[in-house]
Order: sequence, then C-alpha cells, then structure tokens
Amino acid sequence: MRAKLKYYSLILICLLATAELFAQKSQTFEFDDNKDKVIDNIFRYVDGALVEHLNDRNYDQKYDYKMQVKGNITRIEADNDFDGKFDRLEIISNKGASSQYQLYDINDGKKKLIVDREISNLDHRETLSNESNIKCSYENFLRGLEGVDDFIDNFDPIISRIGGGVFEFTPGVQIHKSCLDNLGDEKFPRMLRNALDKGLSCLSDLASQDKDKSMKGEISNLLNFFNIQLSGKVNPTKFICHNKNYNWSNGVVGYASTSEAEIKSLGIKHPFVSLNPKMEKSFFGGIKNGPSTDELEGVMFHEMIHNFGYRHGTGVDTSYGCEACCFGNDKAKKYACNICVGKYKDEMDSAYIRDMALMSKESGLVSAELFLYNNIERIPVNQENIESFFIGLATRGPGVLQEFKKQMEQKGYKIRETSETKELIRDAKNYRPINSFIAKVSEAYARALVTSFVDKEPSRAKTALRMQITSKSLFEIADENARDSQFAAKLGRGVSMLEELL
Repeated sequence: MRAKLKYYSLILICLLATAELFAQKSQTFEFDDNKDKVIDNIFRYVDGALVEHLNDRNYDQKYDYKMQVKGNITRIEADNDFDGKFDRLEIISNKGASSQYQLYDINDGKKKLIVDREISNLDHRETLSNESNIKCSYENFLRGLEGVDDFIDNFDPIISRIGGGVFEFTPGVQIHKSCLDNLGDEKFPRMLRNALDKGLSCLSDLASQDKDKSMKGEISNLLNFFNIQLSGKVNPTKFICHNKNYNWSNGVVGYASTSEAEIKSLGIKHPFVSLNPKMEKSFFGGIKNGPSTDELEGVMFHEMIHNFGYRHGTGVDTSYGCEACCFGNDKAKKYACNICVGKYKDEMDSAYIRDMALMSKESGLVSAELFLYNNIERIPVNQENIESFFIGLATRGPGVLQEFKKQMEQKGYKIRETSETKELIRDAKNYRPINSFIAKVSEAYARALVTSFVDKEPSRAKTALRMQITSKSLFEIADENARDSQFAAKLGRGVSMLEELL
C-alpha cells in the first residue's frame, strides 16, 4: 500500500510540474531569412522572455548557433567554421548587477577556457561627438519580413494610458510619464518615433544591399528581434527617465536592462531603457544637460539593441556599430556599417579590430577602447593589430598616442605611416604637454597599455598605474576648470576604463 501511495504521489508531482510548465506562456517565432522556404532562424520565448535561439547562419539546414537560457545561466554554442562541430562556447551566469562571463575554445571535443571575467549588467556609454548626422536611405526596404516594413510605412503611434504612470506608445513599446515630464509630451514621442523609424529603415536598407545570401550577418537577427518586439506578443520595452539612484556621472546618457533587472520603486522589470533624468527639454526645443536630439535618438535605438542581449566587450559590438551606422557621422559610417552587418569570423578577426578602431576615431565613441581593454590579453600582437590599437586610442588625445608610439618602438614595433595613421602620427609628433603632470599621466597610461598588450600582464600594468595615478585625481583637476582641465577629463575617463577593465 505504501509503495502504491509513493507511486501515485510521484505521478501527481509529475502532473503538477507539467501543468505548471504549460501554465507558462510559450511562443515560437520562425523566420526564413534567405527566402528558400526553409526555416533557418527560430526564437522561443516563455512568459515574454527569450529562452532559446537557433540560427543556421550559412543556410545548410544545420543550426550552427544555439543559445539557451535556464534560470540565471545563458549558454551559447557556435560553429564558426561550419564543419558541423561547435568550436565556441559562452556561459553567462547572471548575478544581478553583474554577470560572470566565460568563453571557451573547443577543439576535438576538448574545452579550453580563454576568458573568465565579471561584466556589468548595466551597459552605459559616452555620447557621440556633435558632428553632422547621417540618414540611411528610406527607400529600399527588405521585403518579406512580416511587420517591419508595415511598421515603418504606417507608424503613427497614439499615446494611451495603461496605468501606473505608463503609456503605450506602440505594441511592444511603452513610455513612463517621467520621460514625457522631462522631455515633453510631444518631443519625446517624436524622438522615439524617429529612433525606430531611422534605425529600422537603416537596418532594412543594409539587408537589401547585402547580395551574399550564402552567409548571413547579424542584420537578419536584429530585424527579427525588432519584428518580434514590435508584434506586441512579448514583454514590452519601457522607456523611463526617473532612475535618480543610478550613477549618471561622466556623461552617461542611458543604460539598458538585462534579464534580472528591476526598478522596484516603479514596478518596472526587464526589458527597459533608462535615460538620464537630468536631461530636460530646453526653451528653444533642444535638450538641456544632454546630447543633441539626433544623438539621443541613436542612444535609444542603441539601448534597445542591448535589450535583445547584445553586450559591449563580448563578441562583435553590434550595438555601437549599428548606432554609428544609422545615426552617426559620414566619416564613421563605412566602418560602422561593416560592424553592424557583422560578417567577421569572430571578434579576433583583424578586419573587425581595424573597423572598430576607425569607427571610434571618426565618431568619438569609446567602443574601440572598451573592446581593446576587455580583450587585451587575447588580441594577437601583429603589425595590423598594433596599428589598429594606435588608431583606437585617438579618443584619448595626442599625448597618449605620442607615448604609445614611443614605447612600442622601444619594444621593437613601428607604427607605419599609412592613410589611416598619417594624421594621428602627425598630431602625436607635434604634441607638447601642457604641464609635467599631464605628461606623466600620458606616459603611465601608455605604459599600462603596452605592458598589458605586448607583455600580456594586465594585472601588473594596473598595479603600476594605480601607484602613479588615479582617475579621481584627474577628475579633480577637470573640475577646477584649469588650463589642462579638458586633457585631464579625457585622461580621467580613460584611466577609469583601465581601472575597471584591465
């Protein structure tokens, strides 16, 4: 009798577990990206959150990319040489404010750990430089992706109140009242419309220009993600301008949530985009305490891409690439659009490193530095990468470039004068430090980079840097508005990245 009770109890437990599983709302979205009548991209959601993504990137009817989320663990497997065997494994363990990121190379079934570090779950950025805005073509749209083209053509959202200070903007996107209060009932919805309109039109245009259907880049995935998001069938993205508890220092404009993020005071959970609450509409229609309207539209689109799971510092930086491609300046567009399309073997591809460096140089973004410092031990020391590193330091100014070039030459490496480096070499050669302290900082900064990159000893480099200088002392000089405050602030932001990422 006791055995029967145990048997029936086991059946009851199984039935209850099954009932609970089916109580969760499961949805599957399937796409035929190359229009050959074979599904090659599958996204599975449970209760509005992505739990699995299967992708056939070379259209051979075998899934060579698999992403699965179980609890706080995200597991990503990839076959990058398309030989039928997974050669790359990423494991992301969500710990709340941060995640543990592990990257493995797989060879003959054996795993080798090559990256093991903690990464922030709050992705934030510096603003773009105030240069002319580019607009991708609005005419050539990729046909066949359900919803995206109709959305662009017919997009005329009506703001409607949902409750709790939240308004529906369009299916899949909501606005918290704080954004309307800070940036205007008319201005903020118009900016958000422009962000989606410009961004989606640009991505569709890039996809239509891509004639190589034998291998897909990242554009199809991005368009599919937006298609799913704007269907209104998954958890909506919320835009808020209220989070005053976040550290908004050093020019941070906004950040995107990750799967476990929540703002309890507002009852808002992932996915959301939080914008700096200090930004307000100016009397003349611009934005006080913030970037230009065009730049803020790019930031909003950038952060929505983060909501889909794209990060800085791991893999190809799709968020920065697509933002600079669709909202940046003309000089950066070529390199940024290459990154947005993303047809590289992996992030160690020298072509990717060069495109990242040139995009950052021409746009003023810190994306190249974030990538270089995050991956400094892995990047091969060869002539092309050395010059890409030099180009990527353009945002830190001629003083750092001068010292980096000098110290690399002491190691036996020469920065060649090419069309891409000529201007920077000239600026570095002609630079004269404002004072001895700034000169000391530039030297220490470059030495930390050379020790980390060439000698592959970032821990020793960080220790030596901290013994000589900290970002705090540089920001103190910047706050004094002294003659060298601009250089101090630029170096301070760089040292902050080194302190965090090396």
